[in-house]
Amino acid sequence: MPRAALVAFAVFALVAPARADRVAPIASPVQRALRSPVVVVGKVTSIEKETVDAPLYPGSTNKVAHKIAVVKVETGLAGAENLTHIKIGFVTPAAGLRRGPDNPELKEGQEWLFFVTKHSDNGFYSIPYLTPPIEAKAADYKAQVESVKKALAAIADPAKAMKAEKAEDRYNAAVAIVYNLRSVPEGTRGEIEQVPLTAEESRPLLKALTEGKWKSEIASQAFNGFSVFSMLGLEEADGWKQPEPQAGQEFVEQTREAFAKWLDGPGKDYRIKKIVPKK
Repeated sequence: MPRAALVAFAVFALVAPARADRVAPIASPVQRALRSPVVVVGKVTSIEKETVDAPLYPGSTNKVAHKIAVVKVETGLAGAENLTHIKIGFVTPAAGLRRGPDNPELKEGQEWLFFVTKHSDNGFYSIPYLTPPIEAKAADYKAQVESVKKALAAIADPAKAMKAEKAEDRYNAAVAIVYNLRSVPEGTRGEIEQVPLTAEESRPLLKALTEGKWKSEIASQAFNGFSVFSMLGLEEADGWKQPEPQAGQEFVEQTREAFAKWLDGPGKDYRIKKIVPKK
């Protein structure tokens, strides 16, 4: 793997919500869930007659008409404690603006797995750009819901997830947790800051990342140990030295091995930094 490709990927890997006027790939359902403050399985019970004029995305000064779907929360997976219904705004093709590929026009009677954020100052939730819901009619719907549940359970209790008996389970949980920690939450407006975890919280996660197989594909939607390792942004100041590609060796595996050695040396007290909106 060319080193230039790795550098390009590492720059892209620090995930931030995409603005409506920019092009970005659609993340996997698990990635969407890990970046979204509210994740629910819900059924559209009605569409309100009146539309609401609101910005299309955070920071926009232009307002467009949003239709409002009333959704009965059947299963709250994240951020939906005590919620029985939520209102979700969406933009129809008739508004003259495209809200992104696969972002649907909601209709009464449909059931979806939603990834949403609270729309500022308008009292409804919105579907972030390139973060479409998954309809219950999808062939892999049940499997996707289970994958999302497992990832959200890991970030809800990292200490428990790191005590899993199987190394594979610890690895998969660590990938989800680190991705969540190093991603800018959907709906974030303004500046962000990076808040370090303790070394005791960080080390089990970092160790678990070395326990799985890192994949070598370089794609912005890659979701594995290598991609979340890149999101850490390790530098020479951390005692990290990127290995040089060697002929006949798999560079991604070479990096995993170097990372494992770093953890037992300069990185033994490293603290993962959580990205949060600046107060």
